[in-house]
Amino acid sequence: PTILWFWRIVRERLDNEQRSKLLQFVSGTSRVPSGGFKNLQGQDGEIRRFTIERITGGDDEAPRAHTCFNRLDLPTYSSEKVLAFVLENLLWLKSLTASTWFRGAPFARTQMPC
Repeated sequence: PTILWFWRIVRERLDNEQRSKLLQFVSGTSRVPSGGFKNLQGQDGEIRRFTIERITGGDDEAPRAHTCFNRLDLPTYSSEKVLAFVLENLLWLKSLTASTWFRGAPFARTQMPC
């Protein structure tokens, strides 16, 4: 249910600014391309669909993004409430740090290099 919770949180709890930050976190760009979400490109210029992979881990793990190919690795959380808390804090930290992360912050290693 974690992926279903994710999409419900995105749809019902995040405002447009937060959705934009989430898209930038996962893809490296904060804008949906012309032609829609289906035309999202990876850093190599190829069309790369936004994908979510469930990974092992629990409530103390942060999601990880692979901006090269627009993938979000999402740990299995115990509840929708926990996932919402994690996403909201991730996006809050993203707003504090603009395009860079504080070294040593809880979510400092969440964007993986290409």
